[in-house]
This record gives sequence, structure tokens and C-alpha cells, in this order.
Amino acid sequence: MKTNIRAFQREFPRMRRLAATGTVIVVEAEGQAFEFRARRRGTGVLGCMAGRAKLGKLREGPAIPIEEWGPLA
Repeated sequence: MKTNIRAFQREFPRMRRLAATGTVIVVEAEGQAFEFRARRRGTGVLGCMAGRAKLGKLREGPAIPIEEWGPLA
């Protein structure tokens, strides 16, 4: 949906509701265009990897055996 800055400010509650439903509002002002949209809610730090990482073949314990740690162990 395209609008100008004045209409965007005047109708901000309506624009916010539209953005919340997934509509992208393009605000044109002084030869520039700005997009207003709702942010997607994250599902946590690794939410973007949900369902993609295959963890079934990982072994128990650290990736480097403790014997190889030397003085750090």
C-alpha cells in the first residue's frame, strides 16, 4: 500500500493495524520511499535453525577429548 507522510502520520493507528496483518506500507516523502511493516517475532537465539540442524549423530562430551587439552584441562 502506498501513502504519503502526512496521511501516514494522521492514520497511524490504522497503518499499524494493517502492518500487523502483514501489509507492507510504502511511505513516499521528498523523493524517497520508506517501508513500514511489522517485525516477525523471533523464536529464540537459534529459532532460524529450527528443523534444519541434524543433531542425532553428535557424540557425548566435548568436541576435543580432554586428554588433548594439555594444561587447559
